[in-house]
This record gives sequence, structure tokens and C-alpha cells, in this order.
Amino acid sequence: MSPWNRCAALLTLTLLSVAAAVPLKIASVSPLSGGLTGSGTELKRGVELSVSQHLQEFKTLGYELSLVSFDDQGSPVAAKPLAQQLAADKSILGVVGAYNSSVSNVLAGAFAPTKLAIVSVSTNDQLTKNSWSHFNRVVAPDGAQSVAAGRYLINAQPKAVFIISDNTTYGNGLTRSVLSQLKTSAVKVAGYGGVSTDPEISRMIQTVKASGATMVYFGGTDDVGGRLVKAFNAAKVKVSLVGSDGIDSPNFIRQVTGLAENITYTTVFGPVSLFTNSNSFAEKYKATYKAPASGLAAYAYDAAEALLSGLKAAVLAAGGTPTRAQVSTAVRRINLPSCFTAERSGCQTITGALAFSATGERQKSAVLVMKYDEMLQTKLTKFQAIDAKDLK
Repeated sequence: MSPWNRCAALLTLTLLSVAAAVPLKIASVSPLSGGLTGSGTELKRGVELSVSQHLQEFKTLGYELSLVSFDDQGSPVAAKPLAQQLAADKSILGVVGAYNSSVSNVLAGAFAPTKLAIVSVSTNDQLTKNSWSHFNRVVAPDGAQSVAAGRYLINAQPKAVFIISDNTTYGNGLTRSVLSQLKTSAVKVAGYGGVSTDPEISRMIQTVKASGATMVYFGGTDDVGGRLVKAFNAAKVKVSLVGSDGIDSPNFIRQVTGLAENITYTTVFGPVSLFTNSNSFAEKYKATYKAPASGLAAYAYDAAEALLSGLKAAVLAAGGTPTRAQVSTAVRRINLPSCFTAERSGCQTITGALAFSATGERQKSAVLVMKYDEMLQTKLTKFQAIDAKDLK
């Protein structure tokens, strides 16, 4: 931008700050009803806390920043009309969400024509292979998570492992990737199947029992995962369960109280306490919502930080309200540094340095291998750093 243009932009922003604030709106999309309400609420709250940090900053620029939250019900079918509604609402300049990969796919596809920026916490590998310049995510993809899970299963040397998906895009992607990891190993795969309803779960328990598998890999969300664990217990079928980040949630913990022994999971989220800059975030979250923060909430917060950083950059570059395409371009270019202090002042992210690759992957992310104990406390057993350039 030339010096003259910079002066003009600053003059415009000064005049805007004197006049009535111009509305500037972003949205969050997550399941706020149904079996995944707990995870959806965590996402929404993380975004809310981020927005609250930036209200005055945008007000100084002459804008009234606001957040609108939408319920996708965890369903790509329900998400379709919602995606069309968001795409048609020109006042919305960015979206954080969704939680479910299938829903993020619907949203991003609908937003593509107008380049409405979306920053997601969904993990399906395909999401960053569509040449979408408006789509980014802040977590490692399933391919990275399945590598960690595959290595864990191989090192555990079970007699046989049974692979179970929850029949979602997320679960199917994870389980197929784990199957691929195990093909060249000595681990015997006793079977593969999908479940989502209670009758399907009951039949699957008997199939696993008959297979002789001593370990189960489950790729799916906390709702189905919790019911699966309880069904194994009710049928007195003893297996060690290895799950994915779908069971890294307060809702899963509530369902498996007393049944958590021998449950291990890989996660792109993890406990908030693992992050260097977590103390003030955790304290503010608990003070605001009277509940402990989850790793999902922290990543949702950082997704909103990325979106708002891009939005602010686009506002300054445009010298006024930017277009959706300008916001998407600015979000893809954000570069938020790591913060190595327990103090919130001067720190923008919770989960570390945040920048995106040319495809929208986070340049540096992580996969954790966690284990529940009988008291439902989690212990980190392995940390695996992921570099976007190493992902296929």
C-alpha cells in the first residue's frame, strides 16, 4: 500500500471511529443439540471468549464486532440449508467451525463461490485437498492421528484387533487410515465394521467377542464411543479400547465413569494444562461458564484468533469493510507466534504458533497419545509433532 493510500485508510478509520460503529459479524457453527451438544458447546464458548478479547480493539477501528452462533446438529443434512443461509448473509465475513468433518465439508463447499473464510477444528484429510483458498484448520488431520494410533497398536502387539467406525465421515476416514497403517505390520485385524445405533452396537459386541480380538480401535465421536464402552461392559466382553480424539471430551467421561480402565486415545486436542499459555484462559473460561475448559475450547479459541487476526488485517488493508475474498486471503497469511509465558498479556494463542500452509493445514501441529486411568484422569504417554510439509 502506498503512503498516500495508507494515510487515506487511516483517515477513513478515524472518521469511522467518530461516527457510529459499523457492524462486523462472524459466526460459529457447531452441534448445539443432539448427542454432540457437549463438544459443540465447547467450540462455541471458545469462540465467544476470543471475540470478547477483541471487542474494544475493533471498536477503536470504528467497528462493532459481534458473534452469531448456529446449531448444525452434528449432521451434514441439517448443515446444508444452514450453509446456504450463511453464504447468503453478506453481513457475515467469517466462520469458525464445524466440529464434524462432514459438516465442515458441506459448509466449505457452500462458501466456496463467495470465498467466505472458514477456520475449522475438523480433521478429515480430504478437507485440505480441495484447493479451497478460504478453508483452514487449526488441528492435525486424521492422517497424522492414524499414524500415531497405528504405531501404538503395533507396539501393543495384541492377539488381534477389531476396527470399528461410527459411520461418519470422520470415523470412516480414521478407521480406513488405521487399517492402511496395519497392513504391513504383524498385527492381525480380526474384522472391520461400523455402528451408530444401539442395535448395531449390540450386534457388534457379539461379533467382536466371536472374533477373539483383545483390542478394539474405535474411530468416532463421544456419543457412540460412550455407548460402545458401556455395551462391552454390560456384555462382560473384556477388550482394551484405543480411540480417537472424538472421545476426548467431557461428555465421553460422563458416560464411562467407572469403566475407563484400559482406554487409550489419540487426540489433536488434549488437556488445556498441556499448553504453555493456558492458565489465564482456563481461569477465564471457568469464571465465565462455571466449568473447566477442554482442549477443544482452546483450539476453538485459537481458530477464532486466526479468523479475527485476518479480519483485522483485511480491514486495515482495505481502509474500510473488506470483501469476503480479502478476509480469506488475510486469514491464510496470518502468522501468530508461540507464547512461552504463563501470563496472558501479549499472548494471542493458547495452543502455540499458528500459521497455515498453502493448502490450509496448520504448519506446526501435534498428536497426543493419552490414557484414562480408573479415576478418569488422563496421562500423556506420547507427544508427536506434525509438520504440514510432511503430510501427504
